[in-house]
Amino acid sequence: MSTQASPVGVTSAQRQLDWMSTPAGPASARRWQTGYARRLVVTDLAVIVGSLALGHQLGLPGMDAVSTGLLAALWITTLGVTRSRDWRHIGAGVTEYRRVLVATAASFGLFFAVLVALEIAIAREHLIWSLPVGALGLMLGRLLWRRRLHAQWRRGLWTHRAVVVGHPGKVRHVVSAVQGSKTVTGTIVTATHLVAGERTGDDAETRERAVVQILDVVTRSAADLVLLTETDSLSAQGVRELGWALDALDVNLVVVPSLTETSGSRISSHMIAGVPLLHVAYPRLTGIARLTKRTFDLVFSALALLMLGPLLISIALWVRLDSPGPVLFRQERVGIHHSRFSMLKFRSMVVNAEEYLSLLQARSEGNGVLFKMHQDPRVTRIGAVLRRLSLDELPQFYNVLRGEMSVVGPRPPLPVEVETYDEHAHRRLLVKPGITGLWQVTGRSDLSWEESVRLDLYYVENWTLLGDIQIVLRTARAVFGGAGAY
Repeated sequence: MSTQASPVGVTSAQRQLDWMSTPAGPASARRWQTGYARRLVVTDLAVIVGSLALGHQLGLPGMDAVSTGLLAALWITTLGVTRSRDWRHIGAGVTEYRRVLVATAASFGLFFAVLVALEIAIAREHLIWSLPVGALGLMLGRLLWRRRLHAQWRRGLWTHRAVVVGHPGKVRHVVSAVQGSKTVTGTIVTATHLVAGERTGDDAETRERAVVQILDVVTRSAADLVLLTETDSLSAQGVRELGWALDALDVNLVVVPSLTETSGSRISSHMIAGVPLLHVAYPRLTGIARLTKRTFDLVFSALALLMLGPLLISIALWVRLDSPGPVLFRQERVGIHHSRFSMLKFRSMVVNAEEYLSLLQARSEGNGVLFKMHQDPRVTRIGAVLRRLSLDELPQFYNVLRGEMSVVGPRPPLPVEVETYDEHAHRRLLVKPGITGLWQVTGRSDLSWEESVRLDLYYVENWTLLGDIQIVLRTARAVFGGAGAY
C-alpha cells in the first residue's frame, strides 16, 4: 500500500500511480461486490431450502409444499429487503449478522400474520424447527463467506481504492486507520490542497474549482471511493455538487465524522430540516447493562472454576514442587472507583521477588509505566510456562465471584501505577478490571502505555455483552499463540 499524506497539491498523488497493475475503479469494485452478493444469495437460498426440506424429511407436521414455498420466498426476499447483503455491511462488525436475524424474525412473523389473516390452521412443529436451524445456518454461511472475504483482502483483492480529502492531520488519522482494516489496498491518494487553512468559500467558481480538482484525482487514480474528512472547508453546497459529480462516475462518497474511538452502537443519526445530525450516547454501565455484565461474570467464572478444577489442582502441585513458597501470590490492585482488593495469581516467581524489583528497574523492557522483562531472573521454571499461557491468572475467577473483578475489563493496575495516571487514564477505573480485555487480545505486554490506555478507554466507553463474548473467544487464540506474554 502506498500513501501520500503531506499537505501538497491534489495532483501530486499521481506519483503513486506508476506501479498500479491490478484492476481498479468503480467497475472493478462493483464487479466483486455484485459477485459476492450473488454468492450470498445462493448460500442463503440453499440454507433456507435445506432447513425447510430437512423438517419434512424428519416427518415434522406443519406445512404443505405451497406453504413451504411461500415461506422460503418470503424469507429470501426479506433478507434482500433488509439489505443484509449490502457491501457497506459485509466483512466487519455485527450489523450484517443483526440484519440476518431481523430478516429471519420478520419473515416468520409475517408468515404467521398471513396464516392468521387467511384463517389457515397448521401445526407449528415444522416452524419451531426451521426458525432456529435456518437462522443458525444463515449465520454460519455468512461467517464462512466473511472468512473468504478476509482472505481476499489479505491478498489485495476485493478491495476499494480511495481518495482521502481533508486537513492533513485528519487525513493522516484516516489513512492510518484504513491501512489497518485491509479493506482499502493498492493506493490511498490524499487530496489536501483544498484544506490548506482557509475556507474555500461559497461562490460558484471556487466550489467548481474544488470539485474539479477532486474529480481529477479520482479519475486519474481509478478510485471507487472518496473519503471526505473535512466538510467545513468545502461548504454544504460544495459537498452536494461533489456528490452529484461522483454519482455520475459511480464513485461512492463517504463523509468521515470527527468521532474516534466511538462504537457504532453509540451513534444514531436523524434529520432536522434536511440537516443530518449524529447523536452520541454517553456510556453508562448501569441498570440492565450492569446486571447483564454481572450475570455473565458469575455464570462464566463459576463454570470456569468447575471445569478447570483438575487443572487448577495440577498447577498448584507443580508450583509447590518447583520452588519453596506459597502456591498463590496475592497483590494489592486498584479496582472500580479506586477501590483496593487483593488479586490472586499462581506464584510464578521466587518468594522474595518484589525485593529485587528496584535492582532490576533499570533493565525494564516495559512501556514506561509497567515493569516488564523478557528474561526476568525472578521467574521460576514452571512460572515461565504459566506466564506464557496466562495460566497463572486462573485464580482470578475467584476475584470475579467476589465481585472485585470482571471476566473482561481493563487491566488491573497497581497503586503506584494509578499515582502516575493523567485525567484520561483515571477513566479506566469506571468499570471493574478484567482477567482479559482488549489489551490481552491486541498485544499483551508488547503494547505501549498510550496504546494500553487507548484500548482500555475504548472498552470502558463502548461496552457490549457481545463485545465481551468476542474478547473471550479471541483470548483463547492469543493465549495459545503465546505472543506478547512474558
